[in-house]
Amino acid sequence: MTIRDQKFIYHLTSVDNVPSILCRGLLPRAVLGAGFTDIADAQIVEGRRAGALECFVPFHWFAKNPFDGRVHRDRPGAHFILIAVARTHAKAHNWKVIAKHPLAGGVGELLDYDTGFNQIDWDTMGRREYLDSVCRHVCMAECLAPGAVPVASFAKIFTPTEGIRQLVLNEAKAKGLTNLWVDSNPNMFPTR
Repeated sequence: MTIRDQKFIYHLTSVDNVPSILCRGLLPRAVLGAGFTDIADAQIVEGRRAGALECFVPFHWFAKNPFDGRVHRDRPGAHFILIAVARTHAKAHNWKVIAKHPLAGGVGELLDYDTGFNQIDWDTMGRREYLDSVCRHVCMAECLAPGAVPVASFAKIFTPTEGIRQLVLNEAKAKGLTNLWVDSNPNMFPTR
């Protein structure tokens, strides 16, 4: 199945953020405040702030993208989860799309879902040649939720190990979230 035809978009975060996320959902950086484990590069955060992108929650179009790989390399002892949201949900709520990395040559244009989806160079993205800067920037295209993403909107949470899966399930159970689909799948995460 090509990346274009997949069903989900993905948000990578630290497992340390699970308790807060299960209480409040995924929040845009602009409203997070202190007290969360930040996995983003400070320079990229500043660029996103300059482009007013901190008011959105970013998702990528596939797992093991260049962002995920960089985060895993930069934090070798850390643990992460991937939160998946159905593309149909993003489309129905007209989330925004940036057709390549938002900081590749300036802040990318925020497009409506359908327009942005059709502007992504899916063939280049499918190559996944991260040493090629053009391909890497296309692979970092984003789907942006305009505000908080409640837990009820999550299609699935992927974890790299059964132990982390159990941790997420225990936290969900403690918060009364019994219908959360949590799956242990190490293939969804880059190798270090």
